[in-house]
Amino acid sequence: MNPSESTFGWEFARNGKLLQNVLGEYPSFHDSSVRSFCMRRARRSFVDGEGTPLPPGCDRDLVDLTLEIAHNRFGPRPPEGGSDYIVTVDLLNIREVDIDINAMLEEAWIRDVNLTKMDNGLVRFDLNPNIGLDIVVTCHEVIVESIRPYDRDTLFVPS
Repeated sequence: MNPSESTFGWEFARNGKLLQNVLGEYPSFHDSSVRSFCMRRARRSFVDGEGTPLPPGCDRDLVDLTLEIAHNRFGPRPPEGGSDYIVTVDLLNIREVDIDINAMLEEAWIRDVNLTKMDNGLVRFDLNPNIGLDIVVTCHEVIVESIRPYDRDTLFVPS
């Protein structure tokens, strides 16, 4: 087994070590669910996709994606006194994306998440579903933005 198989590639994410520190291991996110995702153009760059400066006065918008993943949402409950966690992951400066948005309308039950470092320095983020939302993104950077506890009994309460 190579290191990427045991870590699911989380060593390629900034702050990826937080997953191991809080969850006790690098998770595959099996039995987890996507709580939310947000794609936005909120940053800009003055270089093109290959890093060459753009002409003076020119810029380009960068596309980022933020995912909130309810870790172990459909798995066994944590032991008494333990917590379930929401993991927020940022995928920055997306170069390629394949997302089945219609699948978000149904259950979004994760089989696994894998990160792969590409030859061109980009990172491939591959969320494989058991059911529903399927996401494959190639981006410049993956960041584990936060890990916070949640109560699974009130997480998805209808409004």
